[in-house]
Amino acid sequence: MHEAFFFGPRDQQIFANYHPAAGGAGQVLTVICPPLFSDYMRTHLALRELAMALAERGQHVLRFDYRGTGDSFGELGEVTVSNWIEDIALAVSEGREISGSAEVRLLGVRAGALLASKSMGTSSNVRRLLLWDPVPDGADYLRALRRIQAALVEEHFYLSRAKRREAMHEYAGHRLSERMLEEIRLLDANTYSSVPKSKLHVVTTSSATQFPVLGVTQDVARFACNWETDVEDLMTPRPVLERLIECLTKS
Repeated sequence: MHEAFFFGPRDQQIFANYHPAAGGAGQVLTVICPPLFSDYMRTHLALRELAMALAERGQHVLRFDYRGTGDSFGELGEVTVSNWIEDIALAVSEGREISGSAEVRLLGVRAGALLASKSMGTSSNVRRLLLWDPVPDGADYLRALRRIQAALVEEHFYLSRAKRREAMHEYAGHRLSERMLEEIRLLDANTYSSVPKSKLHVVTTSSATQFPVLGVTQDVARFACNWETDVEDLMTPRPVLERLIECLTKS
């Protein structure tokens, strides 16, 4: 059971799905901060499944789309990272209001991990921040998007030389504004280190991945996500979902 609705600024409504806790008496709200672009599409069903599983275990869950993405209002070329960080704060506030929850936990996925970490300064009610395969920093993430774009252009070998040059200005199939690019670059490792370590928990899918902040609890749930290569494949990473559920439901 879930309820789809819009909230937020009247001219830039944010689309959300609310999964009420089974029995309706849960006191914990988990807000899922999704990844961006191809990662969003690949994880959409998995995060829906995660939300339902958490609700069955007595948590309220709110999933949402950032402005300019998914089913939310706005154009990608007109929104900013600051808007997305504000969206997280609005989602926490909206989720608390409709659920009546006293405690909030955030899950940030990939680039959503950077955004969730940045939002922590505006959300004093968040007690735990769980990150799934967080990108190291904004600049590294943009380089990964460019590699994806280069591979996409190579796959479309029939494109004219002019169209290939034009396509190389995109990032994994998306045209980003200069302001957006600059704001993403500013999200460096300090974004993570600004969050108290006692609130942070990281779940990675490879033991080779090192979180940029030392001393943070990190679990490995092995699964071949292949974030840069399998960009069109939907995933249902059972080991990861099980670990996320465990981390989000423990007291």
